Amino acid sequence: MTTLNSALHQHPFPRQLVFATNFSEACHAAIPLVAQWVDSLQAKLTLLHVHAAGTHLQAKRSLDSFFAEAAHYPNSERVLRSGKPAEAIAEYCRSQPNSLLVMPPSTRSSLPRPLHSSLRAKVLHDVITPMLTLPHTDRIPEPPSTGGHVACWISGQETRLDHVREAAALAQRRGAELHLMHALPEVSEGMLIDALYSDRPLSESVAGQRLADIASQLGNELPIRLHIGTGEPESVLKKLLKRTQASILVVDRGAVMRKRLMQASFNSKLTDSPCLLICVPPREAEGRDPMLPAPQSSVFGARPLPARRLAGIAQQPARTH
Repeated sequence: MTTLNSALHQHPFPRQLVFATNFSEACHAAIPLVAQWVDSLQAKLTLLHVHAAGTHLQAKRSLDSFFAEAAHYPNSERVLRSGKPAEAIAEYCRSQPNSLLVMPPSTRSSLPRPLHSSLRAKVLHDVITPMLTLPHTDRIPEPPSTGGHVACWISGQETRLDHVREAAALAQRRGAELHLMHALPEVSEGMLIDALYSDRPLSESVAGQRLADIASQLGNELPIRLHIGTGEPESVLKKLLKRTQASILVVDRGAVMRKRLMQASFNSKLTDSPCLLICVPPREAEGRDPMLPAPQSSVFGARPLPARRLAGIAQQPARTH
């Protein structure tokens, strides 16, 4: 059977960073972070700007002067596209499948914008590459160049594990510890009804076994910790991120996308976390991942956890065993 570990080597963490910029303050503030990622990942850097029709010369001047230090990076390039930003960015990324798209957030407004549609959400809906985005904060988190902690959120509703592969590849590349996180629902009548229509684990032992089964497929070189909490998912995640001091959070695209008034938007509780956020769309065709434990598999049985290589399962409230 193909393991997550073998798939990890077939799809290594992206070697090209595509920095989509509109020359905003947020884009300028992200330059030091992008430079650090280029250095730590030894990745090629592409600066991408999409301009409106008739503004090519002005856009070229702005792009040429933006992030001047990028000229010193090997194989760096500046790419201009015209058209609708979301469509042009997604189209360019389709031509660069082994890349990581970097998109800072738009400027936050103090006024309500009921018909506003997030550009990041539009791009993420169509893009086939992972997207690195930043929280709405004055201080952009800077992960250490080596070591540190990478968190991966497993909601239990995914049909694929592409985000787990990306998180493991990133942690391995950085020499970081990987934290797999999951939230159990509070006991209620609704939870019992949910069990009829979902494969999501509903008990601590089953969830722990499921995470352990996933972790056991990632090879023996990567230090992994498993974390399970009970309660509202975003609240549990916030507590777990604080406890683990993770600076990078990797999530499945479905965990961050929201539909409001027919407009695409980001889950604000995730984008407001103190971590850098990497959103991963499915790399393969939609459908159940053959490496995701099936409901009838032994992962739902009582076989012991592979404790020889797992650092432990941390529960919420805190207790480790």
